Amino acid sequence: MAKVILFSYTPDVERVCAAAMRSCYSPHSAYSLYSNTPDSGVILEGEKTFFDDERVRYFIRKAKEMRHLDVLEHGSLTYDIQGVSRALTHQLVRHRLASFSQQSQRYVKVTRSFGYLKPPKIGDAKVEVDVKGTKLTLSFEDVVDICRQVEEGYLKQGIPSEDARFIRIGGAATNIVITANPREYLHIFSLRCARDAQWEIQDVCYAMLSLAKLVAPTIFETLPESEGDQYIKERMEKIDKILEPIKKKFSEAKRGELIEVPLATLPLHHPVEAYIRKIL
Repeated sequence: MAKVILFSYTPDVERVCAAAMRSCYSPHSAYSLYSNTPDSGVILEGEKTFFDDERVRYFIRKAKEMRHLDVLEHGSLTYDIQGVSRALTHQLVRHRLASFSQQSQRYVKVTRSFGYLKPPKIGDAKVEVDVKGTKLTLSFEDVVDICRQVEEGYLKQGIPSEDARFIRIGGAATNIVITANPREYLHIFSLRCARDAQWEIQDVCYAMLSLAKLVAPTIFETLPESEGDQYIKERMEKIDKILEPIKKKFSEAKRGELIEVPLATLPLHHPVEAYIRKIL
């Protein structure tokens, strides 16, 4: 089963980004805004408060409305994505403004229990193949097992693992770490959460989005590039309902605690587990 863990992120990421946004149009420094302490010790005329949470939310929304999205680059979120296919990671790494670290097929040895992802639409379907005149009827699982046996056989013959792995299917399971700033994630989610996105990466990105909304609810309140997309809007509303009882638990969690965000009520194509680690 695929698993997504948000295990590192900029604390107060929305306050950091909002302070950067406001500092562009203010005599106050970004740090004084972030720390909610005016440089001069005096609140400017016309300002009822200096930089409370309400103003943080206001400036994040204003930045998104103005498409002043560069201010959302002053933070990062790091996910550990486990048990996904190489087909998924080949799509994910196209987002070049993110940083990736992926499990090696060369150094991680394959075994007969090595995982793989099977597309739901294939189901129990079998196909007839011709192997040098012999007719065989094979399922997806049969082909996977043949590939495993061939790879293991090559390794036993002394063929380097970097060559033996060429036989492995695109659905072979792998793990990957991704770090990016909130602006890039807004772009990724806008593309990969859309109705026409490939089913596996779509599911994983909805899990990632669910976790991101816990640490940056205003930044990920909407996806600017997908405004008006009813498919995404409906799922975002379902995520908000899922997160409602989780918010208090997350707020009260101790540092280092791992909290599950259950996605069973989210209409995904396959099961994905989602977890967030409390930083502070």
